Amino acid sequence: MTRRSQRAFFRKIYLAWLIDNGRHNLRTLQEKTGMPRRTLQDSLKDLEDIGIRCIFEQSNGERNNCGLYRVMDWGPIRRSWVRSNLLLLKEELEQ
Repeated sequence: MTRRSQRAFFRKIYLAWLIDNGRHNLRTLQEKTGMPRRTLQDSLKDLEDIGIRCIFEQSNGERNNCGLYRVMDWGPIRRSWVRSNLLLLKEELEQ
């Protein structure tokens, strides 16, 4: 795995972790990670590529794109591994 693909993999896992442990939309994820909006959108779209099923739940009665993301299934990724390696993931993404 190249450094670039490893970083993209870590980014997806980190985003899934944030979503699974809080109430997040694109704006709050951008604030939390400092990632550009387009990078976030691409990473969220590609979560299924690594087996993580994430959905956007539209808020009732609100305008389009108002709602929260939710992880429905972690697939082959172990949440316990992510929790144990959270500092490593953050360090790699900050470089």
